[in-house]
Amino acid sequence: MIAFFCRYSGYCAWRGVLDFSGIEDSEIIKGMRRVCPDLGKCLYYDLASGTHSVFYELLNKRLNWVWYINQPEPIMKGNSVTMRVSNDMIKNMHEEAEKVWLPEFVKVIKETKEPFINAMYDCDPLKQIFWSNIVLIGDAAHPTTPHGLRSTNMSILDAMVLGKSLEKWGVEGLLSALEEYQTVRLPVTSKQVLHSRRLGRIKQGLALPDREPFNPKTASPRDCQ
Repeated sequence: MIAFFCRYSGYCAWRGVLDFSGIEDSEIIKGMRRVCPDLGKCLYYDLASGTHSVFYELLNKRLNWVWYINQPEPIMKGNSVTMRVSNDMIKNMHEEAEKVWLPEFVKVIKETKEPFINAMYDCDPLKQIFWSNIVLIGDAAHPTTPHGLRSTNMSILDAMVLGKSLEKWGVEGLLSALEEYQTVRLPVTSKQVLHSRRLGRIKQGLALPDREPFNPKTASPRDCQ
């Protein structure tokens, strides 16, 4: 049996998707396109003290948004990292959003049906990613916080490297193939896990041993960069 221990990152994320098909000309969407003229071509980040948000346009006329909030680790049920929310929790979230974000973004949040909360976890880099003929790829091998935006890319590269190693060594060389896969991928994915963890802590204004907590209200342009 292989056991892995994930760590809570210190913050959760309110998340939602607004389907704006049929309301493309509404003031909500016009407002977002006015303050975010490149919407649909990039991701937008908004930083505030001790929090940040990200939003971007998906296919089929949908807006995806995420708002990270520092808080103690919530009590989760089962193995899910998604937490059910009540109407009162959503109401309180709306009220807090009005204190932090641009009115255009607040309107998107309020218009979104069934927002939910994800608790943010990651895992210390593993020492190995295969045992005998058992091999890990994707998030099983390197669960990260979402800030590096590399999870899907890393999973695709895992599969590619594993496939090429298996093709090179064949069935008779299975152990050599898995050793090669581990040697190639482990240093890269370990670095990305730690990089994403660091990005999340900086953007959330959390403590790091080598720098002061980041505050966008007092940060210099160099600090922001």
